[in-house]
Amino acid sequence: MNVGRSMGINALCGVGILSIPYAVREGGWFGIGILLIFPVFSFYTGLLLRYCLDSDPELETYPDIGQAAFGTTGRIAISVCFPADL
Repeated sequence: MNVGRSMGINALCGVGILSIPYAVREGGWFGIGILLIFPVFSFYTGLLLRYCLDSDPELETYPDIGQAAFGTTGRIAISVCFPADL
């Protein structure tokens, strides 16, 4: 692994870990619940994406998945929203 990339990943993880006490202080018990629920949601959506990609060998990108699910409208929506989100 590239050393620069490794340092960047470590910095992002460190910021996330250091911000947890602040998030808990500001959010209270509700914040703790959110901090525990969102990783579960992320894991589940990752499984769904893997299932979609394994279902058809021609699916390679997010717009491909959008087209398989919603037709041309889905492809266009993902092609516009995904880069805007990044």
